[in-house]
Amino acid sequence: MPDGNRAQFAVSETGEVIESEPRRRFMSRLFWGAMGIVSAGIAAPIVSYLIAPLLRPSETKDWVRMGRVEDLPLNTPQRLEVARRVVEGWVTEDSAVTAWVVRVPDKIYVFDPHCTHLGCAYRWIEQEKEFFCPCHAGVFSLTGKVVSGPPPRPLDLYAYEVREGALYVVPIPIKQVV
Repeated sequence: MPDGNRAQFAVSETGEVIESEPRRRFMSRLFWGAMGIVSAGIAAPIVSYLIAPLLRPSETKDWVRMGRVEDLPLNTPQRLEVARRVVEGWVTEDSAVTAWVVRVPDKIYVFDPHCTHLGCAYRWIEQEKEFFCPCHAGVFSLTGKVVSGPPPRPLDLYAYEVREGALYVVPIPIKQVV
């Protein structure tokens, strides 16, 4: 037989037949290359699943629709509460957004529902036409200014917009200065 048709083998000093080095290297590279392709095929969707939520924009500053402006009575505060879902990364949080909304003829006030003294919930007293915090007897006017009690500053506001007749707020308190 001609030499081109035979497999290339080497014979050790003890007489054992040893496969030639180029074929062994080829098979090793073929095996590890195939393993790399299979591993990449498995890892790509996993990595994509883990990284995709981090690349999505955060929804923490989203506007929350509170209702229609025309449904708000003039000069009478309304406590509005709506459900909100926030998705940040892999965490989905359902929460309620609460605000006191006061519509006066030329403006809308959207207040955070916590007293500026110690964060207690306050309420509207219709007979007195004032907001009252029962924790330490804090009293606020219809526009959120301190009337009496220990609160150090007026009620905190929420940023708001009116779009197509609906009131939208960003439920992050903005501190008012005296």
